[in-house]
Amino acid sequence: MKSNIRLLSLAVAVAAGGCSPKDAGKPADTSAAPAPAPAAAAAPAAANVVNVVASDYKYDAPATIPAGLTTFHMTNNGKEPHQANLIRLDSGKTYNDLANAIKNMKPNAPPPGWVVTAGGPNAVAPGGSADVTMNLAAGNYAIVCFIPDAKGVPHVMKGMGQGITVTPSTTAAAPEPNADVTVTMSNYKWDFSTPLTSGKHTLKIVTAPGQPHEFTLFQLMPGKTPADVAKFFDGGMKGQPPAMPVGGVAGLSTGLTAYYNVDLKPGDYAIICFLPDEKDGKPHYTHGMTQAIKVS
Repeated sequence: MKSNIRLLSLAVAVAAGGCSPKDAGKPADTSAAPAPAPAAAAAPAAANVVNVVASDYKYDAPATIPAGLTTFHMTNNGKEPHQANLIRLDSGKTYNDLANAIKNMKPNAPPPGWVVTAGGPNAVAPGGSADVTMNLAAGNYAIVCFIPDAKGVPHVMKGMGQGITVTPSTTAAAPEPNADVTVTMSNYKWDFSTPLTSGKHTLKIVTAPGQPHEFTLFQLMPGKTPADVAKFFDGGMKGQPPAMPVGGVAGLSTGLTAYYNVDLKPGDYAIICFLPDEKDGKPHYTHGMTQAIKVS
């Protein structure tokens, strides 16, 4: 045992002093080994990515996700435009409660108080995709598609909805995205912190105090205007569409924030809000909530 202790002591001495017993008294060779590299900094926490695949008329999405910063990446594999409208269900309500409320809701009636519109990827055309990032608190949620089919029937009435449970998370909070443009939605307009240009952008979408609004982005066909898009939907979506939906943020209540990633090509665009007004139940675009944008 004593010999093992002596050997261990000798090994520690050699490792610490950099010399052997024969080298005792000689200057240490400081060029033998480089100094240890500093420890690498820990990578910052990132948003949880949730893939949502939309088709006619259902979603393929996880039933449970952790709370915190979450990026919903929606891909449309259907033949019709779809959205993943995120709804927070307060007061202990579940997706079944929401489905029953939608089924029994009278025309132009306001939604129940426990329904909180919480953003999510807005309408994209078949084959398209959209990314929207939000900070989710734990609780019950749902994703639904309110876009109507050719006969005017909302997709949610055809079964296009799903409940999602957001569970508490113990992981480090991820920093929110760096947005280069802030868009403030109010009655009945969108205010941009800086004009949109071609290329990649991260838009920070917020809603001013008041009723919820949405940011539905369309790329206009040559010669068409936002008024033509409104007429198309008012007329039962007959004929050739005057614009192509390219994403955005679905209904967003006051106090919530959503980040929308978009890569804009030069051209003419329209923003439209289809949410029903709290006073008369008519779509917000009938109150003038449309806007033309030229991107160059």
